[in-house]
Amino acid sequence: MKMLIFAILLTISQLAIVHFLFTREVKNNARLEHHQDLLALQLKVLKKDTELLQDSLQHAKVMRHDLRHHYRLLYALLGDGDKAAALEHIDTEEQKLTGAKNITP
Repeated sequence: MKMLIFAILLTISQLAIVHFLFTREVKNNARLEHHQDLLALQLKVLKKDTELLQDSLQHAKVMRHDLRHHYRLLYALLGDGDKAAALEHIDTEEQKLTGAKNITP
């Protein structure tokens, strides 16, 4: 009878240990999955930020290119002494930016 009680107690303790280990493993897996989800979300946000930065950089390059050409035109017009055409060009470009008509002297 003592052996039967001992065997039952041993089995119950082994089951308790297995249950403890299994529960701990499940909690660890849930924590790791949550951490992995957070990392995936961070990666998604970083990719979107990278796309936005690349778009901004491309836009800045286009603006720089256009601005260089506007300056070259203004220098050429002023170099030729055509102040009226230079002012008209400035007015036209400002109108594109603001939507309002400027009045030049």
